[in-house]
Amino acid sequence: MIVAALIGFALAALTCLRRRDDHRTQYLGWVILTATSVLTVVTGCRALSGHAEQVSLPWGAPAPVTLAADHLSGMMLVICFGLAAPLCLAAGASRRPGQQSLPALVAALLGALLLVLTSANLYALLLGWEGLTFTFYLLTNLERHLPGRGAAATRAASFGKISGSALLIGGLLLSTGSGSLDMASWSSVASGPSRDIGYLLLLVGFACKVGLIPMQIWLPPTYTAAPAPARALLAGVAVNAGFYGWLRTLQVLGSPPAWLATTVLLIGGITAILGIAQAAVADNLARLIAWSSVENAGVIAAGFGMGLVGANSGQPRLAAAGLVAATAQIVAHSLGKSLLFCATMAIDDDAGTLDLDELRGIGRRLPAAGIGLTIGALTLAGMPLTAGFASEWLTLQALMQQFRTDSLAFQLGAAFAGSLVALTIGVAGLTFVRVVGLTAYGDAAGTEATPRTDISRVYRTAVGVLCFLCLAVSAAAHWEFAAIARGLSQLVGDSARAANAPGWVIQPVYSGFSALSPGKLWIELPLMCLVVLAVTVLFSGRDLWRVRKAPVWSSGSPGVERQGGYTSFSFANPMRRVLATLLVSADHTAPTEDPVRADSVTEGMVRPLLRQVTVVEIVERYAYAPAWRVLMRAVHQAQRLQSGRLDAYLTYMLLTVVAAISVVTFWY
Repeated sequence: MIVAALIGFALAALTCLRRRDDHRTQYLGWVILTATSVLTVVTGCRALSGHAEQVSLPWGAPAPVTLAADHLSGMMLVICFGLAAPLCLAAGASRRPGQQSLPALVAALLGALLLVLTSANLYALLLGWEGLTFTFYLLTNLERHLPGRGAAATRAASFGKISGSALLIGGLLLSTGSGSLDMASWSSVASGPSRDIGYLLLLVGFACKVGLIPMQIWLPPTYTAAPAPARALLAGVAVNAGFYGWLRTLQVLGSPPAWLATTVLLIGGITAILGIAQAAVADNLARLIAWSSVENAGVIAAGFGMGLVGANSGQPRLAAAGLVAATAQIVAHSLGKSLLFCATMAIDDDAGTLDLDELRGIGRRLPAAGIGLTIGALTLAGMPLTAGFASEWLTLQALMQQFRTDSLAFQLGAAFAGSLVALTIGVAGLTFVRVVGLTAYGDAAGTEATPRTDISRVYRTAVGVLCFLCLAVSAAAHWEFAAIARGLSQLVGDSARAANAPGWVIQPVYSGFSALSPGKLWIELPLMCLVVLAVTVLFSGRDLWRVRKAPVWSSGSPGVERQGGYTSFSFANPMRRVLATLLVSADHTAPTEDPVRADSVTEGMVRPLLRQVTVVEIVERYAYAPAWRVLMRAVHQAQRLQSGRLDAYLTYMLLTVVAAISVVTFWY
């Protein structure tokens, strides 16, 4: 079935490349991608239920491409390709020009992802990983005629090569110690510096793909520059290759060094707060969602860090508490991010812009996209009745288990990460209120009424499926965590099963600490709302249904006649003030030079001011920018050698050879 899925992706790519200008052929390609994704989900379900598969493809030296589907990879196949199926259907509804090769690139992306998730040796892993890097670059640069695409694609390729290099070096260190390229053999590597360095390099290589600091600067530009139909697949599906790599590394190598577990905890918390701070003040919808991906990567890393703490402490239940929370957050992030970017697909096609202040009331014009924005935003904000509520609750509960370890470093690291994650969850609520209240259903006063835009039935079906999954996963949390426990059985044995308690209740593995029932909330909260509504109707009578209309109050200052409210910019301004140190934000006000605004000034009115706010990406400014300047100076110095004399170059080479021979002779 793994081979059949690879053939299906190859067939979809060949079908689209053969007749790129034929929309029917392109749509057929999307249908083949959808069907192949469903086949891959079936493969994952079989592996998750215990029907493991393994196949070796003799694709060349240095080793055959060995692919295998076990419990862990089966779980990730279900998560990734279960979302890829509706996303491919939704992408097929897009008719934007210049994207004829998009289905072929998506087929290459999903094929490379399948290789990563089923790789059993280092050669297969690197083959799939380089395929992901290549397709990330091509997808980002597909609309190369638009500004910023080339720079974003270069960043994606650069950090992709950095991550690939880290995986190559780390994998070779471990393979040298085990004497085999099979990843399962790495568990036999003896403890020592080589194993610890290999462990670190693998985690760093996978972390680069998900956007942990300080490697997050490529991710928001890439997601923003990619075509609208590809964003959901990149952010909600392909990014899970990095999370899978973390879990597989822990499963193969076991207990990590204590310093590595503490570092992951700290970096996870810092990444979460930095990502949500940037998302809270972003003025572009795609950029906001992209920075939310950085935030969610930090939350997942914090849960994974607790898993590393448990593995180092020799406590499988503590490890299970962190890993179950991290995996549940992977599910919630994939669902919410896929739905949000799927909604922006129709918005981008209709409005031609993703500026938040220009999209006010877009949910009334595009009902399907508006509902998708709302449910996706609530999911990522961790609101009750969505998949994100239980996962974020479990992450906080897992980080509270630091008292179960005797290490002071672990206790302080978990407390630090827990406080930052809690703050992140609070800021996320405010961030996505802006998306729902001001963008999806904000007051569009001052603009002409626009009729509903016709959206294809296929697109509405895809959005409906994603909305249903965001809500159904919460209602069926008991079954979700049962599947997660089966998928993590290779890492923590049966310990993860304790996350499910009797009576549709979930808990952070340890019974008696805390408990939550997302399924029962689906019964209790609607009933409570009905009771409140009934009591209100009973005591208010007919007055409840009487509506008093009044002009919207906007200001107490004289001369202000505009009826309006908060804009997206003004709503985010308090967050810019509160997080000014983290964002390095600065305000600049000056009399406007806009002739239209200047001419509107009447006698007795103050000349209007133009306010500009700059927000800095601190890692890029204070880490990468200085390093880039030093590198450029070194490059300019090296360029001076290109116009030298040939006899001087020969002299340099001779001296180098003599020095090398002298050193080798002296050493031996």
